[in-house]
Amino acid sequence: MDRRLAVVIAIFAHGCSESSVQESRIAPRQEADAGVTRPVEDLQVSAAAAEPEAVARGRVVYAVNCSVCHNPDPNLPGTLGPEVAGSSLELLEARLLHNSYPEGYTPKRDSRVMMALPYLKGDIGPLAAYLADPGSS
Repeated sequence: MDRRLAVVIAIFAHGCSESSVQESRIAPRQEADAGVTRPVEDLQVSAAAAEPEAVARGRVVYAVNCSVCHNPDPNLPGTLGPEVAGSSLELLEARLLHNSYPEGYTPKRDSRVMMALPYLKGDIGPLAAYLADPGSS
């Protein structure tokens, strides 16, 4: 087997292991707001400016879970995945939760390498907030 392919498979397999998933999971952070707490994962992307807490969390989620395949800079294509800057909430939900695409969407790459990452369900909003404008954060 080609050495490069073996390395890619080893990295991919490590990323899929349960211990790797557990290590990369980011614990929900509580945000104090006038005596009321709310998990950051409840933040949603709005058409207006995203909350700084959501963008910061999304940056960490991307760095830990996405940058190895896509690229540390979401504006650039990675070795396995395409550039993802500007990805919609709908696209992120389809890809991360269901390993599918929204109806009518044409993939940038049809590599079929990416799997669903359901453990990121609570982080999709912050991830979308970060990817909406990764250069400004």
